[in-house]
Amino acid sequence: MPQAIDADWDDDPLDLDDERPSQRGRSRLPWLRMCLISGLTVAALVHFARQDDRQSRPTAEPKDVPASPLIAPPPAWRPLPQASAVFGLEKAFAPPLLTARQHTSGAREDTVLLGQFGDPRHARLVVTQGSPDGGKRSFFVDTVRKAAEAGLSVTRNAQSRLMATKFGPVEIAEMTLAGATEQTCQAFRFADADSAFGIQGWLCGVDPQSIDPTQTACFIDRVTLAGTDSLILKAFFAHAERNRTEACALAARTAAIAVKSPVRP
Repeated sequence: MPQAIDADWDDDPLDLDDERPSQRGRSRLPWLRMCLISGLTVAALVHFARQDDRQSRPTAEPKDVPASPLIAPPPAWRPLPQASAVFGLEKAFAPPLLTARQHTSGAREDTVLLGQFGDPRHARLVVTQGSPDGGKRSFFVDTVRKAAEAGLSVTRNAQSRLMATKFGPVEIAEMTLAGATEQTCQAFRFADADSAFGIQGWLCGVDPQSIDPTQTACFIDRVTLAGTDSLILKAFFAHAERNRTEACALAARTAAIAVKSPVRP
């Protein structure tokens, strides 16, 4: 009997040893499956999260922006080709060429051109109604700007002085203007704030002795009002006509007598 018991006892350890590995393997399978399933789940969640992030992220490619049309601002001045003359010039030494333009502020400029630059006698007269620039520029800068508009430049200028005219004191200065050639000129400028009336330009000759401030003042006195509905301008010119200088009147009478005197045989 003891031997049988011993035999049975000896057989049991062999059987237990045979069964332990299979039991350990079976006990590890559920944990392995759980780890695999969890890993796959996490991988799937990460994949879907990345997909959602790509869809919600704005595309890097720039979108086409519709081109807005570039519209240049209108020019400050516009020509008035059909405008009637507002100002005239008595006893012009050459056929006058008249042009007019209007500023966006409502100001108007009438330009009278006598002869061409470089002629023995040349003049450019700009008459302004209104104040497009506020009248804050100096006489020299204003003359340089007007010369540039005519395609000329100022190469020399002398000290300005005031000369009496029918409109009042006018600022006059000798200047040398240059274009295709050079010419000695008397530049001038006048402005009346009450009537918003202004005159600017130059009178040129072949040499400094042919043009002087007195002749320029008399040239300005020959500016007349041709036609306007402005009561202020009419009153201003009516008052100016009563203030003509005697020097210009005497010079005009002397010139007329010299021309009309018959030649004695």
